[in-house]
Amino acid sequence: MRCVPAPDFSVAKAMAWRSAIHDDPPYQREGTVWTLDKQQLFIDSLLNGYDVPKIYLHDLRGQHPTQVYAVVDGRQRLTTIWRFLADEFPLADDFRIEPANRPELPVGTVDPAPGLRFSQFDRAWQRVLRATHLAVVLITNATEDDIDELFSRLNNGEPLNGAERRNAIGGAVVELVRDLVGRPFFTDRVRFSSARYGHHGAATRLVLLEHADPTGDGPVPDLGSRALDEFVRAHRHLAGDSRTALNRRAGLALNRLEAVFTSGDPLLGRESAVPLGHLFVRALAREEPDELGAARTFLEWFERTRRAEMRRSDGRADPLLAEFTHLLQHGTNEARSLERRLAILREVHARQRGVVLRSA
Repeated sequence: MRCVPAPDFSVAKAMAWRSAIHDDPPYQREGTVWTLDKQQLFIDSLLNGYDVPKIYLHDLRGQHPTQVYAVVDGRQRLTTIWRFLADEFPLADDFRIEPANRPELPVGTVDPAPGLRFSQFDRAWQRVLRATHLAVVLITNATEDDIDELFSRLNNGEPLNGAERRNAIGGAVVELVRDLVGRPFFTDRVRFSSARYGHHGAATRLVLLEHADPTGDGPVPDLGSRALDEFVRAHRHLAGDSRTALNRRAGLALNRLEAVFTSGDPLLGRESAVPLGHLFVRALAREEPDELGAARTFLEWFERTRRAEMRRSDGRADPLLAEFTHLLQHGTNEARSLERRLAILREVHARQRGVVLRSA
């Protein structure tokens, strides 16, 4: 891998090459979308000639038919430039050109004023912004491992987490997961953050569960980070009927979950709640479909009761609920922990209804 400064990369070039710059490649780390204030501040910095951070682009010339570069670091800066030059937001209300920062311009040139959009600029200032140099570094001859290493260095040594690393692997499972996280279950129902691919991690676990046990009769697989990595790598090229069937099962699983859980559901405050919720809801749908409509009511009661039992000081806590709590605190993604928590949920659910499980 080599990192080479691009000496002639201006705002105008960034705009002209927009369609050839891939701003969401598989290895792109998901970051917080900039607020309007932050976008306006960045444009302020460009117009006033302040130094701004470097943009890192993966040089794809000769490797891709339509895309020349892929953004490794600097997506929000490029997006801000594209949006501002397209008149999608104005300068801030307190914007001003500092006298010491004003370039030499023709007599009579009017400086940009607060609230103006790019198309309303004096033409001389439009030329100034378009000609503004961007500190761009081109990354050539880079492998996936090189990109991971660069991410780490650009983020003060902070390595990619498991979900980010799997996203960089790419392939059939990653593509399916990207589709799933756009579903209402992830955009509306869950309460845990999507930052750093939190939703992707939960979706990958759901897909692995559906792949490992399509019928719901088999053992629960391990859902730890290593197991997810192996799953994504082993099925990068999953195709044909297998891929179609997995897509369909994952979609049906989310249909059920979206029907059971509510918007911003407090029962989905942790990523670990998704695999267990999926397994429990799937079991009800298969064996006790008439109970599916009351699934959330039971889960809410179970969680409230479990927390109350945790606060008991008389040593008489329900042993099943105490065991469930212990398992939540140790090896949440291990197969044995998940399988046992599912068994406890189902046993308590059956006990409430006066039913004896076949496996009891």
